[in-house]
Amino acid sequence: MLSDLVVCYLFLGGAGGGACLVLAVMGLLSPRDEIAARVVAASGRAAVAAPLYVNRREAAVQPRTMWLLKPPSSYRRLFVAGHTVSLAALALGVACLIVDLARADRVALVFLSPTPTFITLGVWFLTAALALTCLILVLWISFARVRVAALRIVQATLAAASLGVILYTGLLLQGIDAVPLWATPWLPVLFALSSLSCGMALVLIAACANGTVRIFHSVMRRMVIVDVAVIVLEAIACALLVGAALQGNSPLSAIDGSVVADSPTQYAALVSAGALLGGQAAWVFWLGFVGVGLVVPIALECIVVAGRRRVPVPALMCVPACCVLVGGLVMRYCIVAAGVHPMVASIGNML
Repeated sequence: MLSDLVVCYLFLGGAGGGACLVLAVMGLLSPRDEIAARVVAASGRAAVAAPLYVNRREAAVQPRTMWLLKPPSSYRRLFVAGHTVSLAALALGVACLIVDLARADRVALVFLSPTPTFITLGVWFLTAALALTCLILVLWISFARVRVAALRIVQATLAAASLGVILYTGLLLQGIDAVPLWATPWLPVLFALSSLSCGMALVLIAACANGTVRIFHSVMRRMVIVDVAVIVLEAIACALLVGAALQGNSPLSAIDGSVVADSPTQYAALVSAGALLGGQAAWVFWLGFVGVGLVVPIALECIVVAGRRRVPVPALMCVPACCVLVGGLVMRYCIVAAGVHPMVASIGNML
């Protein structure tokens, strides 16, 4: 059985990974001229590669151009705040996993497991994302002479590790064959889209908290547009997930229990769909996920996009971001609870 700590772990890991991916892409797309200073220095290496007809002494003093990281305070504030929030989310997710496992040596066994499983790969992705986020934070905070090319490499690596984090959470549940509701490719798609939306929400909240949302208003507006599209795709993925569980049966028949199933697996999937759509806790799904997590953010973000204000109001952007986070947590709780429900019912009938 999956505990509430596992649900928090899935949510925090996905949201933190999504934020890391968003920040890594933002960093890669940042104009070099705005975050770096062009330094021209003499290079002795030019004499080694100089043609024979060039005087090697003259080649030794030929200038060499380097781009060293020297971001203005606005970029530094944006990325430091964003990476700090994403690091906190990832760290809290790992803490939930450790507490759920109850013993630290079990975490070590996950690292040392010779058999590659989704949870093993996920822990490795999480560890890589944590380490790379700490490294990027040091690069943004420090004033050391760091080449922009080196920062780009770290950001690209972080993007790859973060993508692995947001993908594995859904694949972890899909790999549990005992739960028919999760045994569909739409579950990883739903979790990945939700993680990406929650990641953008964390970045928006961090930007609103330190005031950089006004400085990077055009970037934040584009992020809101992307988030609207992601939320719409998330709603479609959720509908396809429930539709795959119904398998041709009507939602009303799954809710009232008059289902027709050809196998125990199909029956369990229908019971899960009924619990999700009309069970005792279905109001949490409809109100918390569909209402707060989908409808409200889409409506408010459309107002932000359609508004004529050049500089967005931080509160108007922060509210839908908070709703996205609430919806992401509620969605994972409902999906896990609806999947576990028929398992508990079957054990009770056996007893």
